[in-house]
Amino acid sequence: MSDDDVESLLAALPEELFLVARFVVEDEAPTDVQQAVVAGANRDPPVPWYNHLLGEEALQRGAAPQAAAYFVREGLAFRERSDDVDRALSIWMDAGDWDEVRQKVGDAHVFGAAGPEVKERFTLHERDWRGALKWFAVGWYGRLTRFGLAMTGIAALAWGFFCSRLGKLGQRPVRRLLFYIAAFTLGVLSIAPTVALITLEEAKLRLVETGEPARDVLFFVFGVGLREEVCKLAMFAVLLPVVRKWGDKLDVLICGAMVGLGFAAEENLGYLAGGDLHTGLGRFLTANFFHIAMTGVLATALDDFVSDPEGKVTELSSTALMVIGLHGAYDFLLAHREYGGSFMAMAVFVFLTRLFLAAAERARRRVDRGLSPLHAFVLAAAVVTGVSAAYATVVVGPRDAALALADGMLGEAIIFAMFVGTLRAM
Repeated sequence: MSDDDVESLLAALPEELFLVARFVVEDEAPTDVQQAVVAGANRDPPVPWYNHLLGEEALQRGAAPQAAAYFVREGLAFRERSDDVDRALSIWMDAGDWDEVRQKVGDAHVFGAAGPEVKERFTLHERDWRGALKWFAVGWYGRLTRFGLAMTGIAALAWGFFCSRLGKLGQRPVRRLLFYIAAFTLGVLSIAPTVALITLEEAKLRLVETGEPARDVLFFVFGVGLREEVCKLAMFAVLLPVVRKWGDKLDVLICGAMVGLGFAAEENLGYLAGGDLHTGLGRFLTANFFHIAMTGVLATALDDFVSDPEGKVTELSSTALMVIGLHGAYDFLLAHREYGGSFMAMAVFVFLTRLFLAAAERARRRVDRGLSPLHAFVLAAAVVTGVSAAYATVVVGPRDAALALADGMLGEAIIFAMFVGTLRAM
């Protein structure tokens, strides 16, 4: 389409839409367009989208406080864009301007438009523990969409089946089933201390994602990786004395894996409710096995340390640092595609999964009867991939669904290629 065709199309639009289109299309909006948009934004009520556009433009200029003011006005004027209120409050929170946040939240209209996650973050900062618990519960309940629950449940059952076959459930069915259910539940519950650490890191340490690679490396390693692995391992430690008394090394590994699966299940609800289909499904396909592997490896290292504190302290420390570092590197590479994106992230994924499968091979010692771990793995991956593909195709169509699933399916293909030999031998 030529420039003249574009101009003709824009000229046919109503005046308010014409100004929006010119503001978006032009690299730098002409002065008359800029003035008209500002005037429309200052009306009472304002013209739809004008304050939002000015907020986006202010962010590009680095004028975050001004952008936040525009976003608040847009979010309060139009209920369907109340997310802009959350965005504005988050801007002030990230900047540490808590006095401004308190003033805005004191306005009943702003408080009513704000989402539960932002309210939870604010109440945690203010040490209102009861309020934080309330808004955490409200926000968590909001994730429980029908499709999200169905897909998360299917994925959890599929990967739980794989873990049960890897853990030889059939040899001690009652005891091991109780272990696995308890471990999965603890994994789901580990999200609570994780959220508390998120708030602490953001409020006290200013450890947030910024888009700057140097700072984001620290955020993903010492923020995301550290808090998630510490919280999962702490929850597993609650179960460890029981597993050591009534189980064996294989039970330790699989219970750790089930804690990781429980955490991943809760995390999947957030991914699927987030609205970003590409990110949500890409992580949905890989996050389950990723958390299974990380927590399983850490659980084994913790068990070895408990057995021999003096001899295994170095091994536990090195394993923990390695897993945390790999976790952070994986998330960083997914967030910064200029450094290789999903392709480089898969290298991290492969290395970590190799550690888990090596630990599983040592713990199993001999082959058992029944469906092999390889067949169980293929079945789990096929079920999760099939359900994800069906959901994405219904939502956005086959072409966009294939693009959204590409990263996750790449991870699964690499696992098949790299570890089929290891799984066949179990």
